[in-house]
Amino acid sequence: MKNRFNNITSKEWLPFQKSWFIEENDKIHYSKNIRFFVKYDDDLYKPNIFFKGSKEKLGVFLEVVRENKANLYTEKDIDQIENLQYVFFDLRDEIYDNPTLENYNNVKRNTIELLKILIPKIKDRRFVSVLIPNVFKDYIYYPFAWDLSYNIATGLSLKDEKIACLEKDINNIFQNDVYYELNFRKDENSTLEFHDVDTGLFKNISLKNKVNKPVFFNKRWEIIKPKRRNKKEILHPAKYPENLIEMFIKTFTDEGENVFDPMTGTGSTQLAALSAGRNAYGTELSDFFTGIAISRLKEYLTPKQTQLDFFETEDKNVKFKILNKDVRDVSKNDFPIMDYIITSPPYWDMLNMKGAENQAKRKRKGLKINYSDDEKDLGNIADYNEFIDELSQIYFNLTNILKPGGAITIIVKNIKKKGRNYPFAFDLAKILQKELILIPEFFWLQDDINLAPYGYGNTFVSNTFHQYCLTFVKPEIK
Repeated sequence: MKNRFNNITSKEWLPFQKSWFIEENDKIHYSKNIRFFVKYDDDLYKPNIFFKGSKEKLGVFLEVVRENKANLYTEKDIDQIENLQYVFFDLRDEIYDNPTLENYNNVKRNTIELLKILIPKIKDRRFVSVLIPNVFKDYIYYPFAWDLSYNIATGLSLKDEKIACLEKDINNIFQNDVYYELNFRKDENSTLEFHDVDTGLFKNISLKNKVNKPVFFNKRWEIIKPKRRNKKEILHPAKYPENLIEMFIKTFTDEGENVFDPMTGTGSTQLAALSAGRNAYGTELSDFFTGIAISRLKEYLTPKQTQLDFFETEDKNVKFKILNKDVRDVSKNDFPIMDYIITSPPYWDMLNMKGAENQAKRKRKGLKINYSDDEKDLGNIADYNEFIDELSQIYFNLTNILKPGGAITIIVKNIKKKGRNYPFAFDLAKILQKELILIPEFFWLQDDINLAPYGYGNTFVSNTFHQYCLTFVKPEIK
C-alpha cells in the first residue's frame, strides 16, 4: 500500500500509533512527531513546520528540524508562513513555570488567537499537536489539557490524545509525571472558527478543606496486565483486572469498610474487595452475569448459603451482597452506607457496532458480544448525549449511599466512532464536577495488545491502549 501521509515504513508507523508512551527526552519526542506528521515529496522540497514553545524547547526543536531537513517558522515569521504541513505547540514550560488558572487562561487565549492566524496557512488534512499537562496545586486540580482540547476543537477536529508518562522520582503529591499530547486535524469536519468556551471544568475547590483524609497516588500511571481469565470470566465482553481494582480499594479504604460496584458484571470488583478484607456490594442488570458473580464470590469464600443473593462466613470477617437489579432503582434500604464506589460503565454502544474486530472474534467463539438486550441497558442507548446524561444521573444518585468524604472511581476511555472522537472521559468529568470534587486522574496502561495499522498511509489514528481512572470525592458535610 502506498504511503501518502509520510515517508516512514509500517515498522515505524505502528509503534507511534500506541496512545501512550514513556518519555525519553524532548529531542526523541520531537523527532518521532516530525517523521510521522510530515511528508517529504522529493529531495528539493523542504516541508514547512511551525513551532511555539519556550526558548529552551525551541532550541531543541530547531536542532531536530535541521536534522530532518525541514523549514522552521515561529511567531516572528508569521507574515512569511505558507503551506504549513505541521504545527507544534509545546506549552509545558509556560504552564509549569506558572501553574495558575490566570496564567493558563492567558496561554489559552494566546494559543487560540495564534491558531486563527495559522489556520489559512495550514494544508488540508494536516495536523496540529499540543503538549500540555493537567496540574494539581494547593490541593486543587486543574485539568488544563481537557479544557484546551474543548477550546481548540471548536475550530479543528480533535482526532486523538496521547499520554506521555515520565519515569522519575515523585517526592510529593504536587509533582506531575504525565502530560498530554493533543492531536487535531484541519479537515472537512473542522469549522475553522475558534472561540473561547467555558467548559465548567475549573471549580477551584481545595480538597484540603473538604475532606478529612484526602488520598492521592504519587505515581499517576501503571502498566497493568490482567491475569488470565477463567471460562466464566471470559463470558463478559468488557472485564477489568482485579489487580487494578485491588490497588484502588487499598488506597481509598481500610479493612472492614464497604465497597460498591453498580455494574457488577462477573464480580471482579467484589472479588478484589473480599481479597483485600473489605465488604463487597453491587448490582447487576443481567441475571446471567449476576449468577456468575455470585458463583465466583461463593467459590472464593466457600460459605454456607444463607439466601440467594447474600453470603457470609465465620472464618473471614467479610461479606458480600449482589442484587440482580437496575442501579437506577437502588435505595438506601438495599445496602449500608458505602465507603467507596468503583466501576467501569459501558463505553456507550460500542459493543453493538457491527463489524468491530473484537466483536467478530467473540462471535466466532460463541461468546456474548454485548452486555444484554435489555432496553434499560446503558450499552443499548444510541444517542451519545442521552447516554452520558443518563450515566451521570446514575452516579449522582449513587452519592446517596456514599458517605461524606467517600470517593467514587470510574474507569473509562475516550471513544472513536465512525471517524469522530468523543471525549467520553472529559465529558463525564465535566458533568460530575457539578456535585463532586475531581482529583488527579490515574492511567491504566495496556501493553499486552497487538497494534493495528489503522489509517496506514493516509492519516494518524491511534490504538487506544490507555484508560482513565477518574476519581471524585463527595464533599464532607460541615
